[in-house]
Amino acid sequence: MNRGPLRRTDEAVAGEIETMKIFAIRPSDADALLPLVQSLAAHHDDVPAATAHTLARDLADGWIWGFGAGDPMDGYVLLIPHAQAQQGVRGADLHHVFVRPRARRQGLARRLIAAAEADARDRGCAYVVIGAHVGNEAARDTYVALDYAWTAPTFWRFRKRL
Repeated sequence: MNRGPLRRTDEAVAGEIETMKIFAIRPSDADALLPLVQSLAAHHDDVPAATAHTLARDLADGWIWGFGAGDPMDGYVLLIPHAQAQQGVRGADLHHVFVRPRARRQGLARRLIAAAEADARDRGCAYVVIGAHVGNEAARDTYVALDYAWTAPTFWRFRKRL
């Protein structure tokens, strides 16, 4: 199969990913982040409403924070605050984990999650939580391999639009 003269080999891509620098995402990265956020939404059959402006706003005021890799960005994680007030502990919710298909299965998600965990520790978090859609075995296997414990739902969650 002819992939064309500009297509890099899988080996070249893998080598790039192994050495790819992980960086803190800033508001100025919102334009590069947006297509990945939109891809994650599409993966879950969601219609994305995020814009570069809303991402920059939320990154600027600390509502979300995260890490990216690649130029152009090949993967990212976004975190949001989490807490167990009754226990007096702070945590972080790994709200988004996404890697472009060309960069998957090469350890990039694990590296991004490790950066997120280290940052959460530095922020005084006692734990990190993450969710995955039922049936997403790749995510489940990755999280279990990273020592995340699966917890069965113990409560109903409700949502009200404001």
